[in-house]
Amino acid sequence: MKQLVFIENGRLVTDSLRIAETFSKQHFHVIRDIESLECSEGFRASNFGLSSYRSVQNRKLPKYLITQDGFAFLVMGYTGKEAARFKEMV
Repeated sequence: MKQLVFIENGRLVTDSLRIAETFSKQHFHVIRDIESLECSEGFRASNFGLSSYRSVQNRKLPKYLITQDGFAFLVMGYTGKEAARFKEMV
């Protein structure tokens, strides 16, 4: 498993791929969850940056870079062992 958080452009972030892996979810479900969050557009713009990655088939696919605040907002709605562990830490 990859490290959940990393530094990108001097900011501590994670991404939707790592969240999917950590919380045992399909990546397209995490993308859907992010895009359906009921938050302000200002919060979304500040905490969820659309990016991309190359699949094993060399296709360019979307992913999100996510700040700590965005991560907390997103995963507070998740359930399961990893989500519970995170909620206890917060």
